[in-house]
Amino acid sequence: MSISRTSRYQRNATALVPDRSGRLQLALMPRRPTNQSLRVSDYRWRAGERVDSVSTAYYGSETSWWMYAEANPQVLDWTQPQAGLQIMVPRGVA
Repeated sequence: MSISRTSRYQRNATALVPDRSGRLQLALMPRRPTNQSLRVSDYRWRAGERVDSVSTAYYGSETSWWMYAEANPQVLDWTQPQAGLQIMVPRGVA
């Protein structure tokens, strides 16, 4: 199983685990929560912006939007963020 370097699961381990019928399947293993100290930028969403365009502006990848999604668990739906929504955008581990 190859995990893209821009995937939110890139740091997860994989393991063979049995499915309901007993066959072994390759699965992503959950990571233990860790305390992190992040540098963040505040960002206010503008009308017409999409998660991929904001992700590209901050991280250089349209698929890395999960990084700011994880830092803002209060936002439940990232399909159409409302203009004026204020979020924290992680800039890197301090």
